[in-house]
Amino acid sequence: MPDPCIYVEHRGKRILVLSDLELDRGRALAQVDSVLSLSELRARISPEKQKNATTADIVDAIFSILRVKSATVPGDFSLKHADRLRAMGYDIIPSAREPLFPERMRKTPAEVALIKQVQRQTERAMRVAIEMISGSTVKRRRLYVGGKVLTSEMVKGAINSFLAGLGCTASHTIVASGMQGSLPHHVGTGPLIAHTPIVIDIFPRSQTTGYYGDMTRTVVKGEPSPEAAKMYKAVQKGQKLALRLIKAGVKGGVVHESVMDFFASKGFDTGVVDGKHQGFIHSTGHGLGLEIHEPPRITSDDTVLKEGMVLTVEPGLYYGSIGGVRIEDVIVVTEGGCENLNRFSKRFEV
Repeated sequence: MPDPCIYVEHRGKRILVLSDLELDRGRALAQVDSVLSLSELRARISPEKQKNATTADIVDAIFSILRVKSATVPGDFSLKHADRLRAMGYDIIPSAREPLFPERMRKTPAEVALIKQVQRQTERAMRVAIEMISGSTVKRRRLYVGGKVLTSEMVKGAINSFLAGLGCTASHTIVASGMQGSLPHHVGTGPLIAHTPIVIDIFPRSQTTGYYGDMTRTVVKGEPSPEAAKMYKAVQKGQKLALRLIKAGVKGGVVHESVMDFFASKGFDTGVVDGKHQGFIHSTGHGLGLEIHEPPRITSDDTVLKEGMVLTVEPGLYYGSIGGVRIEDVIVVTEGGCENLNRFSKRFEV
């Protein structure tokens, strides 16, 4: 359901408010205790407000039924809605914990199966992209397919259309080479450059289940520089180190700092170089599920990893003089380690 809706938990009961066009579907499919009609709640509002009723007015009607005067909301709750409810006399309290529903950080076996399903689709799309690049020819440091320059846009278009045929929506797909690859979230534009790392990051969402997949591979067409080859080996070993360390009870900060230290030991320092932040400039990973980025993160903090958490493991190195290298898999934390949901190869030269 693409439209936003109102959800309330009160005394262990889960309540969903839907418009009339979604009411029957919601009552049949939603895993809640009750589904309320938006139009029936609107009828409870005073006549002078009904025509221009706001979300806060609807919430006021719900709260009147429940006889509550305060509510805890997520940290990113709309300021406009909060201000209106406070003006109505309600105590609106931002949650001290993130996420508001911490049980979301640990996935059920059924959820893991859904994520694994979309991850398989992601791998198929990655194969399409890499086959386009590996099948190209090199002329004057550019890649050509069928006599035409192979561009980032062409590869992203092939990825996204392939995923659409599998029932997945892909947006902001990354295919970045050369200097663009040294910026972790540069989506990539223009001709793909031979002999330099090409970062391919695909993170589609299943249109059926709503769960995300996420995967990154870095490849090169042509002859990589010795520095790029060394950087790729370091990232690959850094990811293996992280995968060995991850298990229930381990702090995410321990994993992240270990990878940072490993990179430094191989001569890949992180810091400001030539006025730009370079090196390992992002977290080792993040939670994955109904959102592409959700808690927890594998970064320099005291978050304890728990069994059932689904996380990306994606160390990377980025230098303007070389480009970028990132390798990303999705894992499930287990009591004694982790299960890697990816099967796709990690070949650098294609």
